Amino acid sequence: MKSWISNTSRTVAIAILVSGCLGMTQAIATAADFGPETLALINAYRGSRGLAPLTSNRTLQALARQHSRYQAARNRLGHDGFRQRSAQAKAAGLSVVCAENVGYNYQNAQQLFTGWKNSALHRTNLLRPNLRYAGVSVVGPYSTFFACR
Repeated sequence: MKSWISNTSRTVAIAILVSGCLGMTQAIATAADFGPETLALINAYRGSRGLAPLTSNRTLQALARQHSRYQAARNRLGHDGFRQRSAQAKAAGLSVVCAENVGYNYQNAQQLFTGWKNSALHRTNLLRPNLRYAGVSVVGPYSTFFACR
């Protein structure tokens, strides 16, 4: 009886270890920042609508990354701190006229872009003609598009 219990315990322990490793693989797979690819898709879409492409901007990229990290740390999607991000963009020489999209649990750039394109309010932000610069960042399952004039 004792050997059966220890064999069963070992089997359960191995199963837990394997499932834990699979979970880690999933987390690593979703941890890639596909923001730059998403911005390329946004720019292609803007071009197809006769709009100028958005220029990637280091400040806006950093603000998008910071907000994606913030969302991930709190495990909550939202626009907390939008006014502060806009003020930081203005302090860096950009306009305070900014737009932001956030997303959750998209697996790649195409899914994220399609999700935003298929949502009327998000699509409006992608196609704002007065925007010139942008940053897009993905941290874990959280994504942020932050663009300014």
